[in-house]
Amino acid sequence: MAEWVKYRVDLRLVGRLTQIPDSQKIFGALMYRYAEYTSGDKTAAFVAAVKESSYGFMLSNLMPKGYLPMPQTYVLSRLMSTLKEPDKSFYKLLKKRLFAPIERMEQIVSRPGNLPDPYIEVEQTQQIHAAIDSKRYNFPALDPNLYSVPEVVVREVTASTDEKKPEARARFIQDFSFYIGLEKRSEHDIMIEMLHHAKTSGRAFVLGARSSQGLNTFEIVGIHEETHKSSVGEGFYLNLGMLLLRNIDFSKSSLKLFTSERRPFSSKLGWDESMKGRFISFIESGSVVYVNHTIETAGGCVPSPFHQKEIVFGRAYLYPLAGLEAVK
Repeated sequence: MAEWVKYRVDLRLVGRLTQIPDSQKIFGALMYRYAEYTSGDKTAAFVAAVKESSYGFMLSNLMPKGYLPMPQTYVLSRLMSTLKEPDKSFYKLLKKRLFAPIERMEQIVSRPGNLPDPYIEVEQTQQIHAAIDSKRYNFPALDPNLYSVPEVVVREVTASTDEKKPEARARFIQDFSFYIGLEKRSEHDIMIEMLHHAKTSGRAFVLGARSSQGLNTFEIVGIHEETHKSSVGEGFYLNLGMLLLRNIDFSKSSLKLFTSERRPFSSKLGWDESMKGRFISFIESGSVVYVNHTIETAGGCVPSPFHQKEIVFGRAYLYPLAGLEAVK
């Protein structure tokens, strides 16, 4: 069995967010920096090794620092398996809790009726922006072009005994983390060196569009080797990223699917309308999976249907869970 090393990479948000970046977005940003730090050929070889599963590598979505995705599907399945179907108020409170504190996770999965406090909620908003076309085209008569940009607000909520009361407190989140697992070989050393270089270089770590407008930009503030349960073998895991399944036990897992359409996008032409109808489904973050053998065999990648050298990344970071029961 391969030796793995796991890390938590801490980032600080600079500006605002249009969406919380997933493991595919982070993988793309890492490969861009990897190519800068090494070469295009070495990066292509790394991507090929990840695609072919000849190198152990896994990556999470971005999450608020100190939090993990709430296993909502598992909680509901456990409660319903005991014939205690939750009422509408419980479901509403559970749905708000997208992330739960790491130190509460073992209690959540062992006693799923207890909802965590504090917790993280995410609000979808729209921000109005103005494009000053009169300056761009040197034509003073043009009016500003107004448009809206979708954004998300990530808040930590500390609830009172009655969450309907106004004294429930909220704090806006600027500190985030993602997890990375690497097989301990030469690729591991290069990746960690590259991350430390990215931290000290002072350059923004871009995880989305509109970075020139101050959106989706971060700075790396810390790289920490993880000491949490080091299991990589058979057992229950909390999925932290976008997972393309290869070898798990469906009968013991509690899964939530995310399906997306894959189409090429051009900044000039927009979405390619000739490429409609290509869909792919992932196991969403927060799902509980039972790994049959090792984490190396649980997830996988597939070739991009549009670019021969690119892949659809699906080797999500799996966080070990202790004391978990399979839902009957």
